[in-house]
Amino acid sequence: MTNPVLGFIKTCFMFIGKKYLFDTSVIDKRIEMNDGNVFSIFRRVNVKGKNEPEAYFLVRFKPKNMTAQENIKFSLKPMMIFMGFKGFRSKYWAVDYKSGLCQGLYEWQTLKDAESYSKSIAMKFMINRSESDSIMFRVIDKTKEKFEFTIR
Repeated sequence: MTNPVLGFIKTCFMFIGKKYLFDTSVIDKRIEMNDGNVFSIFRRVNVKGKNEPEAYFLVRFKPKNMTAQENIKFSLKPMMIFMGFKGFRSKYWAVDYKSGLCQGLYEWQTLKDAESYSKSIAMKFMINRSESDSIMFRVIDKTKEKFEFTIR
């Protein structure tokens, strides 16, 4: 389910039911990726009480016509849609303030959920608002691939 209207409605109900936990302990910490890239975390959310997710979805992009600070504020809007998508479990929002490159590291309950998100209207929207040569994304099967990052 990646319908934006249904995603928004589900997100609202999950907020009312206090199913989301915003982790402020990682704000302003660095997320160091296994490929050497380092980003500053500006938001983190988890869905409470779920099983261990099977997949990551990693996306990097540089917003066009928008500073990193503007993108941080803007990111609150699409958040209200995709957090209600089937299988969403967590996300780190992060930015490299020097380059303006942004990163989202999501966890999805199943590989299929992560693959569905990669083809969703949310991703199409992100692609359309990014500098064309900056966007990269991939789905990572946590059950088959070793994928590491460090929070400092």
